[in-house]
Amino acid sequence: MSASGNGVTETTFRWFTDLQENNSAEWFHANRTTFDEYVAEPFEDLLEEVTARLAGTDAPLRGGAATTFRMNRDVRFSADKSPYSTSRSALLTRSGTKSESGGLVYVQLGGDGGLLAGGLYKPPTSRLDPLRQSMLEDPDGFSAVVDALAANGHELDRSDAVKTMPRGYTEHADHPLAAYLRLKQLVVMEPLPKAAWLDDTAADRVVDFALGIAPLLRFVDPVPARG
Repeated sequence: MSASGNGVTETTFRWFTDLQENNSAEWFHANRTTFDEYVAEPFEDLLEEVTARLAGTDAPLRGGAATTFRMNRDVRFSADKSPYSTSRSALLTRSGTKSESGGLVYVQLGGDGGLLAGGLYKPPTSRLDPLRQSMLEDPDGFSAVVDALAANGHELDRSDAVKTMPRGYTEHADHPLAAYLRLKQLVVMEPLPKAAWLDDTAADRVVDFALGIAPLLRFVDPVPARG
């Protein structure tokens, strides 16, 4: 198969599949050339293309080599001692760094395709509580964010939520936004299928995703998107 515009081919996915079966330093180094050509380079090219296309938009996020996560896993506190991650992943952030604490987009490429996620991921309570207060102080404003996400085909993931109302919010158990007050993160997710990588529409999907969740990014990180 000829390479798609972003350089991802079946060889890319086969490399990840083989890594899952041969997760060792010996195998990785023996197949490093394939990784560099069919995984690392096209993945960074996609991040750079998306960065250029998002510049000056409502979601001016940036990414590249500096926002890409290492393949090496930290296995010190893990029962799984496999040395390498079986996916390639990176962040798109306003600062163009991985130290971003605000709204961001996460991009992942792996053997079965990939994943997109965006918003505010697992923030500390000190970061999340002011957003909960914003929901209570301006429920119509937050509802508008939820409605805008829905209009763009997205919804906040509700799988990570406290079972009861968080501390300090028990009196709001019957509030129309109670389900959102219980969330431990404000995140939207969707798959980035293998077909999108192979037909050169992955960058389009990432750009559309970032723009589609721009209302959420502005809510969790209310810094002017332009200028």
